[in-house]
Amino acid sequence: MKATQRRDLLIQTLNQATTPLKATSLAKEFGVSRQIIVGDVAILRASHYDIIASNQGYLLADKATSVDDSRFRGKIVCQHLADQAIEELTIIINHGGYVENVEVDHPYYGLIKASLQIKHAGDIQDFDAAMDKSAGTMLSSLTNGIHLHTITTSDETTFEAIKADLKAVGILLDESI
Repeated sequence: MKATQRRDLLIQTLNQATTPLKATSLAKEFGVSRQIIVGDVAILRASHYDIIASNQGYLLADKATSVDDSRFRGKIVCQHLADQAIEELTIIINHGGYVENVEVDHPYYGLIKASLQIKHAGDIQDFDAAMDKSAGTMLSSLTNGIHLHTITTSDETTFEAIKADLKAVGILLDESI
């Protein structure tokens, strides 16, 4: 299969996907290395395909951000140490929240945003394991722990309950500062 055919098939596969697809799985499917898939994704992005890379795999941006209009979507500002990240995510998920992304405002680079796509406790475990395995550091380490999350909940009342619980454990940044 030629590279252009593979990339066309990759876009078709991502178009049909309802969940993120890992590069290793795509590599097996197309009979190439993971690095070839990573390169294909980079070329497709340069060709104006909006492909998101999350810790769970690749997804087209319109699939990642498509939110049921009946659900409430809002942003929270948090500040905490890396060892409180799992607690933060667990509080959100326990309320039925969905963590779309994390953002930091870097003093030089400006807004840096990463897709998280965390919906379930298993997603939190996967995130934690991936951070441990790669010895990764949180984006918030660039901004003294300050970061934002876009979260989706069933309604505004649930969103406010999440904020209250995060505030109770000292994770929600005090808005009065």
